[in-house]
Amino acid sequence: MTTLVTRRQYTYGLVATMATLAGGCATMSPSEERRLGQEAAEEVEQTVGLVRDPKLVGYVRQVGGRLAQAAQRPDITWRFNVADDPETNAFALPGGWVYATRGLLALLNSEDELAGVLGHEMAHVLERHAARRVSAATPFAVIFGVPAAILGSVSPTLGGMVSGTGRAASTVALASYSRDQEREADQRGLVLIARAGYDPTALAAFLRTLEREEALSGQNPDRARFLSSHPATPERVASVEAAARLQARAPGTPIAGSRTAFVGRLEGLVIGDDPATGLFLGSLFVQPDLDLALTMPAGWKTINSPEVAAAVAPDGNAAVLLNQVGPGEDPVAGAKADGVPDAQMKRLQRLQIAGLPAARLVADTRESDRVTLTWIAHRKRILRVTGMTRRSDWEHYGPAFERTAASFRPLTAADRERIVESRLRLRLANAGETVAQVLARGGGTWTAARTAVANGTTLAARLDAGWPVKVPVAQRYGG
Repeated sequence: MTTLVTRRQYTYGLVATMATLAGGCATMSPSEERRLGQEAAEEVEQTVGLVRDPKLVGYVRQVGGRLAQAAQRPDITWRFNVADDPETNAFALPGGWVYATRGLLALLNSEDELAGVLGHEMAHVLERHAARRVSAATPFAVIFGVPAAILGSVSPTLGGMVSGTGRAASTVALASYSRDQEREADQRGLVLIARAGYDPTALAAFLRTLEREEALSGQNPDRARFLSSHPATPERVASVEAAARLQARAPGTPIAGSRTAFVGRLEGLVIGDDPATGLFLGSLFVQPDLDLALTMPAGWKTINSPEVAAAVAPDGNAAVLLNQVGPGEDPVAGAKADGVPDAQMKRLQRLQIAGLPAARLVADTRESDRVTLTWIAHRKRILRVTGMTRRSDWEHYGPAFERTAASFRPLTAADRERIVESRLRLRLANAGETVAQVLARGGGTWTAARTAVANGTTLAARLDAGWPVKVPVAQRYGG
């Protein structure tokens, strides 16, 4: 959960639209594709977030711009962004939205590899695969079911806000492409990459890096990675490499032609969780930029996105969400802004939490559910803690909801000591050093094996003097 974002009332119409289009987008007009892509892009920005570093994003857009020129499709307005996601992934949306995650950027070792990933995703748009395969099924939709319907019984405004929460999801759940679609994107992408003056064999090299990274990470079904939606069999990688060699590469001068120049563009990239959007320290959620802490129920599954921090009971029958409502200093006014009707407003209970003004409402819904809503005023913002469960489970979960809301507080100095971030730094190798020896000189948050993979080398390789090694280094978060 990050700083205040502007919310609009979403509906599940996008889900239905995408499901309808999944079987055949041939009947969809270009304007419909653009509309679908625009709506999905807005959700990506709100639920996943975008990296705002102008130098890094500007560089990615420069490379994407060269590919866009080579694509020769003036009817498509290409938009390139870096998704604020630590997982290794890239994806495209209908109409020309193309994303690489910061987790993927950390594994790149050349501009050619970056062009390979972007070109491949652009090919999915050009072949109209993106419109066929975009899925709105997300961890929030699966875990929470339809909390919008529950809250909508209390306040239509609340229901609208939550219905937009997490449908694109922090993991950007996209359906896997078929083998035929991957082959089509491989072939068209390789042509595009070469036409833009980049080395098409770099795509195969990066797929091999991803295979090595996948082997280190293990198979975790909750993680969304590039190979999850772009399966890369050994046969496919070999086919990409063979086809790439046949491409006639157009002349072109890279923007960052050397390894040193390229990895220099990545220096400072956040690796792993970004404290700027809040993070969980066990069951304790902290948001240093908003100066808040909240303890979720122990043992519950926690989820964090730019728009909401949440926890779900192990049995899936209860959930707690922490959202921002908007600016303000009066929690009752915050409830009013949430659309709580006058009849319910009369039942609001004023209280204090950690010395802060607060207001609470417990309401039953038409769907046999019970909701507790606690608005808290803190640093000229109104935040809301929401607990949801069935009425039949209230006796079991109600106390947990109350404890969670009551745990809201400003951060302590001890909290801030625990909040660290990891940023990519460059460490120059001495002649003949291995990656492990470079790492030992100053430490890092990656193991030697992961450092070798991320740098496109091996544990046994002896490095040249001055060869830049990407190393994530932990530091206290400064905000």
